Amino acid sequence: MNLLIRLFWIVFSRRKEPQCAAFDTLRVWSRVYPNDLDLNMHVNNGRYLTFADLGRVDWFFRSGAWGVARKKGFIPVIGDVNARFIRQLKAFDRFAVETRLLGWDEKWAFLEHKILDSENRVTALIVVRGMFWSKKHGGMAPVDLIAATGQGHLESPALPDWVEMWRQTLDSLSATARKEREIQRDLADR
Repeated sequence: MNLLIRLFWIVFSRRKEPQCAAFDTLRVWSRVYPNDLDLNMHVNNGRYLTFADLGRVDWFFRSGAWGVARKKGFIPVIGDVNARFIRQLKAFDRFAVETRLLGWDEKWAFLEHKILDSENRVTALIVVRGMFWSKKHGGMAPVDLIAATGQGHLESPALPDWVEMWRQTLDSLSATARKEREIQRDLADR
């Protein structure tokens, strides 16, 4: 089944569901189809990231984040992904994408996606760092987004240690890239 069909199914099947709490763990079930496979006849690594998209869209709609962001002109963007592939899924295997919000900092929200097989064993673990962004306004602070969904009383828990180290590494990489761009601009201006 094409990814767009899966996404439309989530959008239409979830639209009348009650809003979930920001920290609820949500599950979306699906099945592996032949177009999800690579030459080794198991789900390829890129498709696991696509499966995570299904869980993220479900979370966006059910948490109210999508409606709030779209009304204000923001779109979801992913800045970074960390993935761990543990078990393989093969053609026609049933699987679930389990999604939960881990927390946020002043700029980014961190979501975890567990891809589970039909026996509830983790086949892949994916963590994304993302935000809602607009060309006109830049990034929407996650705390503002959560508040706009009616859950402004929530505070971000401490991120798991490994996610916090990952966040710091990514921030350092971003700072290095900015410095390199500045050096290149200075050299070009000479």
